[in-house]
Amino acid sequence: MVFLNNKILAIIFDFDGVIVNSEPLWFKAAILSLDEMNIKYNKKITYKQTIGMVSENVWKLLIKDKISTHQKIKLNKIYKKNIDNLFEKDLKLSRGILSFLKRNKLPSRIVSNAPSTYIIKTLNRFKITNFKKKQIISCSGLIPPKPKPNGYIEAINDLNISKKNILVIEDSDTGIAAAKSAKINNIFRHTHNNENLPNKIKFEVPILKSFVNLHF
Repeated sequence: MVFLNNKILAIIFDFDGVIVNSEPLWFKAAILSLDEMNIKYNKKITYKQTIGMVSENVWKLLIKDKISTHQKIKLNKIYKKNIDNLFEKDLKLSRGILSFLKRNKLPSRIVSNAPSTYIIKTLNRFKITNFKKKQIISCSGLIPPKPKPNGYIEAINDLNISKKNILVIEDSDTGIAAAKSAKINNIFRHTHNNENLPNKIKFEVPILKSFVNLHF
């Protein structure tokens, strides 16, 4: 069971790796796409090292040699196809999230680097009705992506609640850095029972293994 010192009056969720256990699927889609195009990549990299990264940075980490603009365009098209196929077949909710959202009475927001269209589609798929469209802040368009704090700052302003009473639930150093830059101190790292916990982490924050363990 996880406890906090401050009274929590609102929650801001990351999406991938927090509400849905999608991080391994993003990485699998990337590897399938590189294999399909016969592009050499660093096979020592694991999905845990890419948690929280936007795809552009994943490619930079994985791909050994420079590729052409044409190859990049084709790679991203294949990547999207593989993501759609994998997510349709294998995407699952995080353990305990559905029951937690049903009992949660606190105002909540989502701040994610993922596109809002994908988030809304996924919420609808799993019949999660806690979040209206305006309560989903996507850092993939006009708002700079994490680790920039802009998404969290917008959520804080929208909630109109003191930062000391807001809890952020993230799964990556990238997201935690964004929340810290927005001056939020109550942060949990969601790890799917530590299956998604990287070997090396930058920020030491309380671990939330499962939403089953979260109570107020």
